[in-house]
Amino acid sequence: TVDGVWHDWQELAHWGAPGDRRSAPSDSPPIRQGTPRLDTDVLTADGVPFDAVQLRISLAAGDRAALRLVAVSFSAPAASPPADERPLRTGAPTAPPGADAVVPLSQRAHPAREDLGGGGPSWCAPTSLAMVLLAWGADIPRGGPGEASAEADPRVPHLAHAVYDAVYGGTGNWSFNAAVAGELGFDAVVTRLRSLQDAEALTAAGFPLVASISFAEGALPGADYATAGHLLVLRGFDAKGDVQVADPACPPLPSGRGDGLRTYPRAAFDAAWAHSRRTAWLIAPRGRALPPGEDAGVW
Repeated sequence: TVDGVWHDWQELAHWGAPGDRRSAPSDSPPIRQGTPRLDTDVLTADGVPFDAVQLRISLAAGDRAALRLVAVSFSAPAASPPADERPLRTGAPTAPPGADAVVPLSQRAHPAREDLGGGGPSWCAPTSLAMVLLAWGADIPRGGPGEASAEADPRVPHLAHAVYDAVYGGTGNWSFNAAVAGELGFDAVVTRLRSLQDAEALTAAGFPLVASISFAEGALPGADYATAGHLLVLRGFDAKGDVQVADPACPPLPSGRGDGLRTYPRAAFDAAWAHSRRTAWLIAPRGRALPPGEDAGVW
């Protein structure tokens, strides 16, 4: 805390083999006054200011895993994000090398199932993760026999197994998705951006983003659904500054891909994104330099 007092250690997660990955146990003891509240993959200091954090990572004996990246994203006290500024560029769409390579996949191509958080209807996270990793040329294993129909991409079930959080009961643990990207040779962080201008700078430099959005029915023109929480790939901007995405909620095509290369109006998309305080996953090949931000540590 700001007065120099450290609270007790809190377990964040256990990371084992697929099937043995879980966030903090649901039967954790009550948290004493002043201790941050843990909600799966987000630690919130309710009403208590903190200015430092310690992380402790314990590797199991004989574990061959190497610790390559530890990242913590800090956010200021919750407040309404500022309105998006004018587009960073006008007159020509961005044509970034990595973001432009995103091929849309549909989570709807995968059926509902009793395990792995409910299957395709809930798999926006592993589907978005697959799209970004494949855009970077990742070699993603395929799911086992019978896990994907001919109309579905078999790499999505593999990622669903890999990111599944047994305590959360789903595939949407953001930190676990970043960790699986790390297992496949990438650097990945969960962050919050200041505006769509930050997203423009990253996608223009070739970095597709996974964005967390929510919106009511009809609030995002062009989307045929409403959602309390959804992930999609932000891949660029058109000449007007509107947002180009690969949306896993799109209907499937016979190829196993989707028709999800959509363009959403800038203001409406920003309003949907602002509900998560503009949370985004930033994934890139290990060691690839990010574009310079106008402020240190902005990404």
